[in-house]
Amino acid sequence: MRYRSLMNRIVPVLVLLWSGLASGTSDSPSAEQVGEEQRIDITIRNYEFQLSQPTAVRRGLPVIIILRNQDIVKHGFTSPMLFGVFLQGEGEGIAAYGKGVDGFYVDPGKTLVIRFIPERPGSFTFKCDLHPQMKGELFLLQIPTA
Repeated sequence: MRYRSLMNRIVPVLVLLWSGLASGTSDSPSAEQVGEEQRIDITIRNYEFQLSQPTAVRRGLPVIIILRNQDIVKHGFTSPMLFGVFLQGEGEGIAAYGKGVDGFYVDPGKTLVIRFIPERPGSFTFKCDLHPQMKGELFLLQIPTA
């Protein structure tokens, strides 16, 4: 039990690997990559963001963040990673599309799906703007491929 309670207090960190392309190759994804979607599952429980599994994210492919609020209160989700990129946010009773969306709110017991294509590598925090103790961090790393 002691180990479990310690693990629940650690700020969730998700490492996303962004595959860069070696010089002399095209930046556009191949035909087989076009249909791929990269999925990130985040559950909100006990006033914490809980990540199901870290995943590798490749450049130019759609990312889907699925937020499930299992608390009894509304929570927010905002990140500088979302600023200035075209995104779609859809859930029960909510829909937002376009650039300039700063974040979302997820009602208790509801699920929100955010779709976007990451544009730049770096370290990006995410947080609940209603509960300042709730935060995590995403790392988008550019890794050259052969």
